[in-house]
Amino acid sequence: METALERVREIVVYVLPEIQADITAGDRLEADLGIDSLSLVEILVQVEKRFFLTLDDSEMIDVESVQDILDIIQRREAVAGV
Repeated sequence: METALERVREIVVYVLPEIQADITAGDRLEADLGIDSLSLVEILVQVEKRFFLTLDDSEMIDVESVQDILDIIQRREAVAGV
């Protein structure tokens, strides 16, 4: 079974195939990976689809790192009892 980090890595590479770096939880989306705001929105839409989530605007605004995305997924799964 894939971890959430592995699935988020797949999403990032799906949206931005040119990113070939080993993506870690500590990576900052803009500063480390060069992800712009439009690509970030696309990544978050894919997170919603693949993890069956609906993200709040406030959650989306606060996303600055891969770990932020993982934290949202973990919180949502805890609430859903997954």
